[in-house]
Amino acid sequence: MSAARNWQVIGGKEVVVRSQILKQLLAVSVALLMIAVFAPLALAASLGEEQMQEAAAGAEADPFADLAELPAPQATPEQDSRSWRETLFTENFGFRKEIMSQFDMNERGKTASRQSVGFEALKKFSTATATLASVDFQGRLVRRDVFNPVSNDMEGQGRPGWAFEYHNAYLDLYNVLNPLLSDEQRGGTVGRFNLRAGRFYVPFGLNLQTDTHGTVLQLSNDRNFGFERDWYTGFWGAINPDVNYDVYYLAGSGYDLKFKGQSGLGAIRLSLANKYSYEYGLEGGLSMLGGERLSPDAVKRRQPLGVEAGTENRVETKRVGLDGRYRQTVPTGLLTVTSEFSGGRDLSSNLFAQLYQAEYLHASRQWGVSTQYRRFQQEGLGADASIIGEVSWYFRNDIGNSNLHWIKLNVERQVEQMQGPHSTIATLQYYFYQ
Repeated sequence: MSAARNWQVIGGKEVVVRSQILKQLLAVSVALLMIAVFAPLALAASLGEEQMQEAAAGAEADPFADLAELPAPQATPEQDSRSWRETLFTENFGFRKEIMSQFDMNERGKTASRQSVGFEALKKFSTATATLASVDFQGRLVRRDVFNPVSNDMEGQGRPGWAFEYHNAYLDLYNVLNPLLSDEQRGGTVGRFNLRAGRFYVPFGLNLQTDTHGTVLQLSNDRNFGFERDWYTGFWGAINPDVNYDVYYLAGSGYDLKFKGQSGLGAIRLSLANKYSYEYGLEGGLSMLGGERLSPDAVKRRQPLGVEAGTENRVETKRVGLDGRYRQTVPTGLLTVTSEFSGGRDLSSNLFAQLYQAEYLHASRQWGVSTQYRRFQQEGLGADASIIGEVSWYFRNDIGNSNLHWIKLNVERQVEQMQGPHSTIATLQYYFYQ
């Protein structure tokens, strides 16, 4: 009996225990359900936060991570290869045409004319960083009918009718000592050692800086030496930022390159650097020249005074010259004054040459006026001297002288003459260069 009572009691308690256990199991089940539902969400949220942190860290490490990837570069198409003719006549090549028509008449009514068609070709040979060489050739096909001794055609007396004339024909090699120098030394000698060979203006006076190929007014050299251009070779360049130099050996033959016993001429010229012309309008130099040249006219002039036998046309020549030019702007245009002086000897006689020139160019660059006085005196023979006036009308007149088009009226009055009567010569010239 006591055993059955205990069971019942236990059974009653068991019912209570079971109820409590069921409640606990329900709570545990709910908890497990909540864990099963929310744990993955929490884990995903946690992982998302970590990924965001990693992405932020990556963004700090690579600022270009958000840029789109560039497409792979494509190969540059090959350029069509050029023939040597195309390269020669298209790269750094300049070609200019020239037309000149000139009529002149003296006070006795003697009329002469000179008509010409010409060209100038300039070719430069360069690398990507430097110019190595240049070649220049300038020539004309000329027709002369009769001859008057105008200042821009002193060599024309011996060329009646048709003639082909060459003027510039030279080669320049730049910085010729570079193969012997280090890179540092090359940088310090740029423009100092250049070589010229061929035919160009005599390196005496202002002609080296002045192209008188097309003008009627000329400088002193033609009268001083019998020619304004000669064949020569030598060096030119800059001594320092203030002074340029030219050192040459000249054949002394004038127009044609020939040797008939003459020893040739040595010439040195020191001149102001180009910056003085650009900044101050000033040019100038000191020139020295000596040796032997061919000059039939000089020998002919000396024959009455006795010329040594066997000299033929050879003339022992010595010259020292000083020259200057100054450009100054004035309220209505540009004023330029020029002077050249030289002294020395031909054979055994002293001589002295001088030239003064003034030019005015209107600010429009459409018209200008010029005047010149020139005199060449030789011991025992007297002097040749002229006063010249000129009026010019320009259709085109660029500063670089690469495009020129004008009409000029020039009147020369000879006030002294070694031989023959004094003359007055009027010249009308049309000129086109482009």
